[in-house]
Amino acid sequence: MNRRDTLKLLGSLPLMAFGATRVNASEHQITKTGAQNPKNIVLISADGMGVCQWQAGMVAAKGKMNLSRMQSAGLLTTNPLDVFCGDAPSHSTALATGVNSHKGAVSVDMDNKPLKTITELVKEKGLAMGIVSANSLVEGSIVPFVGHAQNRMAVEALTAGYVDTNIDVFIGAGSDYFTKSIQGGFGPGPGAGGGQGGPGAAAGGQRPAGGQGGPGAGGAVQMGERTDKRNLINELKAKGYQVCNSIDEIKQVKGGKLAGFTGAQSNPNIQEGRGDMFPASVETALNVLNSGSKGFFLMVGDMYVDRASHNGRLELLCDETKDLDRAIGKALDFAEHDGQTLVLVVGSPEASGMSIVGGNMAEGTVEAKWSMPGMANHSGTQVPMFAYGPGAEQFMGVMENTEIFTVVKQMMIG
Repeated sequence: MNRRDTLKLLGSLPLMAFGATRVNASEHQITKTGAQNPKNIVLISADGMGVCQWQAGMVAAKGKMNLSRMQSAGLLTTNPLDVFCGDAPSHSTALATGVNSHKGAVSVDMDNKPLKTITELVKEKGLAMGIVSANSLVEGSIVPFVGHAQNRMAVEALTAGYVDTNIDVFIGAGSDYFTKSIQGGFGPGPGAGGGQGGPGAAAGGQRPAGGQGGPGAGGAVQMGERTDKRNLINELKAKGYQVCNSIDEIKQVKGGKLAGFTGAQSNPNIQEGRGDMFPASVETALNVLNSGSKGFFLMVGDMYVDRASHNGRLELLCDETKDLDRAIGKALDFAEHDGQTLVLVVGSPEASGMSIVGGNMAEGTVEAKWSMPGMANHSGTQVPMFAYGPGAEQFMGVMENTEIFTVVKQMMIG
């Protein structure tokens, strides 16, 4: 698919949602031939990324994005069972377990009983497992691949999942959460609140106030002793992990088990000096996981576009989309060279009802409005998904989010 075709597809996605036939997991045809099954799968979850968020980034980049290299595209549902508009944890629970649960669920069912995750299945199969977060390792879209809880605020249990599940490689901020417990509330997310969003930001709309971002959101978090008395970093070292505390250290690792911490609680947003930390983390994780020959599953999460969208910061949203695209480019470069890797990019519940009301592709400018401003607000619209590599044709049309687990499991586990 060339750049023009991808741009046309992005513009037509909302129309597809009304005319496409719904595909059920039981009806979805899964290719079982060895030639179509990848050895490795990279799942990139783009928080809050609806059609408009992607399109704004593409306009700002004047159409020059790695996303245009994708071979197939489609739409994905994000709705939990108990309400129409979901959130990152419930959506990622569907991706990680194949089960649709309640809003806020972290790989538990409607009765809050633990569900088997793709992470656990991958490890049981003897394959390698990795996680990279653009921000903290306790983000809502990340933790369903790590542990089980009624909601994402059970940070002690969820960080313990990194150790107990023996995730081979993980990179992101949040070293404090591995040795301490949260004592106070959470501040606003990165980029929340004041400051101007740049030319065309939130045109015709009001700037929403910053909301509660949860652990890793970038505000001040008071920490105290863990109630379980565990020091997870010491446990990781005892298990043979290379524990690194900066992106420069992380980039030097070539193999083995890696616990890479890029910050004590959170990372800065791209306008505050994050640099190439996120793309570099993805590249490093791919190379370290690939140092073995057994195959791997890498889950990558980016939540910065989500927070910029919630706060009506259009310029930041566009800059973060371009940085996410650079990380996607690292995965695509690896997949092109490797020839055995599927790269799958999916959105999570769209952030705050964004619409594009104007713009100029030649100048790279865009204007937007938000119908649901605020940090906790997501719409229930379907979100785009894109795929590249062996089996990419399995991710086209309209799919339930639970089907991602079904197809990935068949490809990797059988």
